[in-house]
Amino acid sequence: MNTFKKAAGFGRTWGTGRWLGNILYNIKASKAWDQKLFYYQFLPAIPSVAATYLGLLLPARLVQGLEEGWEIQRLLACIFVIYMGMCLLKMADKGMGEYLYRNYPTLIMYYEKLCYGKVMRLDYRMLEEPETAGLVANTWNVLRSEFGFRNSLCATPQILSSLAGIGWYGILIARKNYGILLLTLANTLLNTLLMSWLRKKQEKLHKKVGAYSKKTAYINRMSMDRQAGKDIRIYRMTDWFLQKYDRALGKMDSIYRQIHDGAFLRAAGEALAAFLVNGFSYFYLISLLVKGEMSASGFVLYMGLVGSLSGYFAQLMGQLLVLNPVSVSVGYIRQFLALPESMDWSEQGLGAEKLAELKREGIRVDFQQVSYTYPGGEEPVLHQINLTIAPGEKLALIGLNGAGKTTLVKLLCGFYRPDRGRIFINGIPASDFAREEYFELISVLFQDSTLLPMTLDFNLTGKGAEAIDRKRLTWALKVSGFWEKYQSLPQKGQSLLVREVSGSVDFSGGEKQKLLFARALYKEAPLMILDEPTAALDPIAENEMYLKFDEAARGRTCLYISHRLSSTRFCDRILLMEQGQVMEEGTHEELMARKGRYRELFEMQSRYYREQEEQKRRNAFME
Repeated sequence: MNTFKKAAGFGRTWGTGRWLGNILYNIKASKAWDQKLFYYQFLPAIPSVAATYLGLLLPARLVQGLEEGWEIQRLLACIFVIYMGMCLLKMADKGMGEYLYRNYPTLIMYYEKLCYGKVMRLDYRMLEEPETAGLVANTWNVLRSEFGFRNSLCATPQILSSLAGIGWYGILIARKNYGILLLTLANTLLNTLLMSWLRKKQEKLHKKVGAYSKKTAYINRMSMDRQAGKDIRIYRMTDWFLQKYDRALGKMDSIYRQIHDGAFLRAAGEALAAFLVNGFSYFYLISLLVKGEMSASGFVLYMGLVGSLSGYFAQLMGQLLVLNPVSVSVGYIRQFLALPESMDWSEQGLGAEKLAELKREGIRVDFQQVSYTYPGGEEPVLHQINLTIAPGEKLALIGLNGAGKTTLVKLLCGFYRPDRGRIFINGIPASDFAREEYFELISVLFQDSTLLPMTLDFNLTGKGAEAIDRKRLTWALKVSGFWEKYQSLPQKGQSLLVREVSGSVDFSGGEKQKLLFARALYKEAPLMILDEPTAALDPIAENEMYLKFDEAARGRTCLYISHRLSSTRFCDRILLMEQGQVMEEGTHEELMARKGRYRELFEMQSRYYREQEEQKRRNAFME
């Protein structure tokens, strides 16, 4: 069983206990976020039921006054007092209800905050597990559905009002006839069974919606993505995207139609049962009035009580039904928030003193018989890797696409754990570190790194202006080659990044590469990993980076990943990977002397680059 199932109980049936637990969880969440949202779900029940009762009492007292010949002043005073009380109670009920209705979006934002924080704290490998990915898709889907959460807040006071009204009115009616109350309870039982059937049906169908919701979310994201927009237009993918979107919407529409059909059947059954119960109740009350066993005012009051009792039962069933999708939504959120954030890291860690000692010593990395297979994969991507990187060593990792380089880097970064074998840092198992301790030791320039819509300085350092070490930042900018660009900006480090932000600056691919290199250098981690750091650089800029690499790597253990074999010659040692295994290792000279696979690939690339240069010279001559 995988991590997700162990941690979250994936696939568990949401029974009545779980349904009630989800609703109570939602109520507690409202208290944690806003005290008024919590209390206003309970308090309206009192004025609501009292106002309704006064509304029934008013015509009954009017008829009673006329029957008994009350003086006009007494009759008007009675009506005025009842009416004013009813108005004040309704005002209180309405005021609290409006607060719930207007402020429900803040509860959604509270859940979003919890979920955003959670997803950023989860171990990276968990995000790539299929079950976790499915749960994340369902969670984002329900967070986008504001209607469900609005109903969750408004339904609670109505449910409590219904229960209070049923109890109060039930006692009054039972004093006249237990049969009416028993029939009403039987009607309620029938509705409960119908609702339980519908809830189970909705839960199954909502799980199916998640898969199609994930597809539509992907299409939404890609359609607005600036990078994807170029390919979509050049390769005419618009119709394909729209067809996929329409197909997913069609599937979702079919599922929602099944949900609505079930709701219609339940409503039809409820209406028929209510008709029979109310018919009997009214017939009984009319017979009492005809026989003279009930006064006209009593008849008016009890007719209202029977109608209101049926109304409260209907309201109760309706609001409980409203809470079905809310329970499913909250259930997904609870499952997601219940996921363990870290599965294989030490809670205690090594401590600050030991961590500082490791930084002073320099980092030694050992892979011992490490193998890894991706979830759902049949063949291992890495197979029995044995590798040692000495403190201060510059190691180049090369290989064709699919060789396993990226997977090895993710294992070294602590994003994955080996299926077999172990990874050691200075002789200490990686699992003995606390997660934040381990990450503190590593600085990475990823090939697909992300810039945030924040200031340039924040993107470089992850700190506010007052906490930045300016001397270290200047050094990182100069070594990375980004210093001149940084100085040319009118607002320098306070410039906002990302083109979508008003007044921001944007950089070329090569400039971004230098910026990201500067970020990796600023961290001053003792283990630095560079994944294709020169991929977006022209040959001149690439050569400049190589010349400065010794300074950048001084005192650090470095792992350098590249497809360009010529760019690895400055490293102390080169590892060639193929099919998840280390095929050759040594210096450039040693590997060339062996006349093996490395030499074959090197000469192939060299010939290709020579042909490119020759073609450029011919083109220049022709011009």
